[in-house]
Amino acid sequence: MEIVVGTRGSRLALIQTEETLSALKGLPNPPSTSVVTIRTTGDRQPEAPLARLGKGIFIKDLELALLDGSIDMAVHSLKDLPVDLPEGLSVVVVCKRQDPRDALVSKEDRTLDELQPGAVIGTSSPRRAVQIRAMRSDIRVEPVRGNVETRVAKALGDDYDAVVVAAAGLARLGMEDSAAQYFDPFEMVPEPGQGALAVEFRSGDEWLFELLRGIQDPAANITATAERAFVEGMGGGCRVPISAFGSLEDDALKMVAMAATEDGDRMVKERMSLNPDDPIAAGLTLADILLAAGAADILRTGDES
Repeated sequence: MEIVVGTRGSRLALIQTEETLSALKGLPNPPSTSVVTIRTTGDRQPEAPLARLGKGIFIKDLELALLDGSIDMAVHSLKDLPVDLPEGLSVVVVCKRQDPRDALVSKEDRTLDELQPGAVIGTSSPRRAVQIRAMRSDIRVEPVRGNVETRVAKALGDDYDAVVVAAAGLARLGMEDSAAQYFDPFEMVPEPGQGALAVEFRSGDEWLFELLRGIQDPAANITATAERAFVEGMGGGCRVPISAFGSLEDDALKMVAMAATEDGDRMVKERMSLNPDDPIAAGLTLADILLAAGAADILRTGDES
């Protein structure tokens, strides 16, 4: 039986799909596969502000193809995948997680500290924007769209002094040398699931689930599950910037989480060492701690806006 695999058509998406298929080919009885590229809402509106388009703009068209049977599985960057999946769909985290950090690409390879006051940093991520402003309140943060290659090129052009992108994207594209700085994930907290790949499929396809379990990376699954459980504990589709990151160290799950108002005036951050044996409980515990530390009030500001 041939498995029809859906993916976006960007170079990065195709590389991520090939990474997943290469892992499948390494199984004792590798399946036959074919790849279908699908243009998503985000691809069709490359200049539209991400905040206006909403979360899931790179996902929904692939999910519709899954639900109507056009494809059997879809490969995603896990960070793009909302925690609330459509009824009838499931997800498996696959392959070893790439570098989860955020990276700064800038003219003359300047770090954040080395940028001049008033320098313009491009990012369309509210999460990145509030954390950049917290580190350098004298820096301007402006929206920027486009694939990784386009954003890197914009950092070297006239309109921006730097951009912030996912380190995993640079690594998968062989562009690591473009980074002037990699941010410590416990300081600049990444998007939940950043650097990890996920395969989405129809919940009833148990044979496919068993197949995908063969390429599941245990460490990536634990950390990503905890991070996504944190998002669920915070209410799922939050209207303010939130983020969480987990790392397995010395038999413990070290986690950090952040929530901030959109203007960045208020931010709370908490770190904890949790039990990796129950990553869902770990993520939910961290959400409870953050909410009690002031994130509940921050979330209310998002609901009122």
